[in-house]
Amino acid sequence: MEKEIIIEEELSVTELVALGNPYENNMARIAAMEDEFSHTMEPILKMYNAAMNLATARLNIIRDEFEFRGQRVPIHHIDTRLKSSKSILGKLEKKGMRLSLTEAFNNIYDIAGIRCVCPYIKDVYLIRDRILAQDDIQILEIKDYIASPKPNGYRSLHMIIRVPVYFMSKKQLVPVEIQIRTLAMDLWASLEHDIKYKSLSNKEESLDAMELDMDEELLQAAELIYAAQQKFEIMNSAMEK
Repeated sequence: MEKEIIIEEELSVTELVALGNPYENNMARIAAMEDEFSHTMEPILKMYNAAMNLATARLNIIRDEFEFRGQRVPIHHIDTRLKSSKSILGKLEKKGMRLSLTEAFNNIYDIAGIRCVCPYIKDVYLIRDRILAQDDIQILEIKDYIASPKPNGYRSLHMIIRVPVYFMSKKQLVPVEIQIRTLAMDLWASLEHDIKYKSLSNKEESLDAMELDMDEELLQAAELIYAAQQKFEIMNSAMEK
């Protein structure tokens, strides 16, 4: 399932910095001046951190409810990550976008990121549905890489949502990316990241010497892990009957 909503209203950077605080909209220039860069970015990143914490709290409430009712908990663990200022700048450069704060905050939706790891595939969709049921959360996009895996075998369900963050004078809807996956999918993704990082840092030795088609090998590993996942799903379904 893929769902996308076009957002007409842009985030206004002037509303996110302290009142009366002058700011420079050109990220490339302020990146060269580390103190100014940090000073300008700090209140904005705090806003994203607040949104990430709020979204994480929603997931923890779901988990706590199942524990309270004495039912099997559909969440194994939750990880969070906030992009650094320089990481945001690097992503703008990679995408060929204008190096400005406004461009970043209206086009990069994974500044605040949450990974929700579940035991089983059915839990992934349960968590998705519980998030969709919360009417004060705005859904920007859903990409289902479980139903339609990436060519290298990557599986996960990605949601980009906007959660309400309340300031003294207004409410701001702030984007947060949530990745929901199973333990098996998380294992593959963690190892894939480690292997790809090593191959990029030492490309000649790792690829030329081994002469491996990395994507094909990763796909085969993903299929093995997914087959094991399905066996566990069958066993769990039999136990729950």
